[in-house]
Amino acid sequence: MRLIDIANEKGRNAEVLFNNPAPKRKILYVTANKEKPQTLRLVKNTSAINVLQEKYGDELTEKLINEDVDLDIEITGKFVGKATKILLDHNGKLVYKVKIEEEVYDAQGNLKEKRTPKSLEGNIVGEFPLRGGKLFPKMDIYNKFIFARKYQLRHVNGLTYDFLYDIAKDLFEKNAMMMLGGGPKGNAPLVFQDGGKPYRAFLEGRIKEESYCLILHITNLELKPLPKHDTNS
Repeated sequence: MRLIDIANEKGRNAEVLFNNPAPKRKILYVTANKEKPQTLRLVKNTSAINVLQEKYGDELTEKLINEDVDLDIEITGKFVGKATKILLDHNGKLVYKVKIEEEVYDAQGNLKEKRTPKSLEGNIVGEFPLRGGKLFPKMDIYNKFIFARKYQLRHVNGLTYDFLYDIAKDLFEKNAMMMLGGGPKGNAPLVFQDGGKPYRAFLEGRIKEESYCLILHITNLELKPLPKHDTNS
């Protein structure tokens, strides 16, 4: 688990834990001897299709069907241990120098610009605690954003239990989600680690008697209506 520093509506902050709990499996797979199977990695394919296209041209389909030219029998199917990621060009040659560009699109899906990605610093723990902002009805948020993932906030002691429970209780009773932001003004996107992507974040609270669940929803994709077309044109 990792730490995240958040503040409540009174401006009091606390560092609490957060994690992404994996759902429990309802089905357990075992071998015929009732042993737990292992997950292993192996080489599935050894040749990029564009390399084969340049080599065989119009004969590629026939070669793939009859001769399996995309497979190196000596390598395909071998088990892989620790591996290092490398980059190849369209000819399958090793690339030593790469320029990374970020593509920005408008609401209609048209490319607006290409730019060098900004290197952002993590801000979930630091000089400024994350602060809550405007409240939104749950359905408005669910219908407007596609969430990348969810995290559960957890207390570390009795004091942080009360702290998080009160936040969850307030959101639950108002049936609302609260935008959470970073930076000195509390309106900056959340960046979870140095060099990471910026995300919008919304807090959802649930309570049942003395138990609470405080969920942090993060998103970097907003749903927007399609542009209206002039039917008279």
